[in-house]
Amino acid sequence: MEEKIRKKAIQRYISGEKPKTIYTDLKRSKKWFFKWLKRYQTGQDDWHKDQSRAPLKSSNEIGTEEKQRIISIRNRLESEPFAQFGVSAIKWELRKLDLDFPSDRTINRVLKREGLVKKNFVCS
Repeated sequence: MEEKIRKKAIQRYISGEKPKTIYTDLKRSKKWFFKWLKRYQTGQDDWHKDQSRAPLKSSNEIGTEEKQRIISIRNRLESEPFAQFGVSAIKWELRKLDLDFPSDRTINRVLKREGLVKKNFVCS
């Protein structure tokens, strides 16, 4: 329905009608009309369709290389006898390699997604 209104508005504009008359008749804003006019002028066939507003990339997402580095350090530390292998130990290893490291929460999130977080069992 909304797509038909957009097409109709632009068709009326092409026919020579003034923008103010069009968007007033359709009970739309000036901003709405010129948004769709601009989209029409791009020449794309699907100019009248809604576009996703979702960001292309999450700004807090870490890269694959960084994830792999965290996982490999965790696995190496876990295989060493008596070694600690939590977030602090992983950050220490990254610091020794002179690499930047993400927040504790991000490291925990990576470990959890990979199934590397183990629950502590307390014997009584």
